Amino acid sequence: MIPTLDLHGMKHEEVQNEVARFLSIWMGKNLFADIITGHSETMSALVLKVIADYGLEYMGGLPAHSGKIRVVMYDEYH
Repeated sequence: MIPTLDLHGMKHEEVQNEVARFLSIWMGKNLFADIITGHSETMSALVLKVIADYGLEYMGGLPAHSGKIRVVMYDEYH
């Protein structure tokens, strides 16, 4: 099962801390993690900033996963 963080109902000012916490918990434990952003460009931008800060890769805009970002949960330092 892929760990999933659903950001629906979360305030924009809470997003970056919540995403950082989620990524920290699952880093190195799964190959992928999903973050559900919905169709908010602001929410997606906030999530992508945190992903970039962690140096992780991601996939977004997949037809079957609209409104979801799939994060590749590895980095070269772990």
